Amino acid sequence: MTTHHDKQHTPSPRERATTMLAAITALAAGTYIACGDGFTWDPYAYTIAWLLLICALAATIPQADTLIDTIIRATRFVTRILRHARHALHAAARRRHTTARTTRGTATTAAPIE
Repeated sequence: MTTHHDKQHTPSPRERATTMLAAITALAAGTYIACGDGFTWDPYAYTIAWLLLICALAATIPQADTLIDTIIRATRFVTRILRHARHALHAAARRRHTTARTTRGTATTAAPIE
């Protein structure tokens, strides 16, 4: 017997977008904090960056499975687009370099003698 809790939850597009936004915010705030002397230049911005980092991590960490799934889906989507483009380019190259060329006259490899 399966219960409602046994089914795997599929994240909605809103959950995916929220998780990605929180992850990007966490990366941006963490980068600002890690890049150096922010407190000396603007202590308010530095404090806001810390608060953003804490809040963004609080939203991202519980949704880590959604974040990983979204990144994997996006990677597969981009890979599929690149594969289709590669196949289209190869098909265009095959059409351009066809083997059914005709020649006029006799084909000789030697230079004509004068």
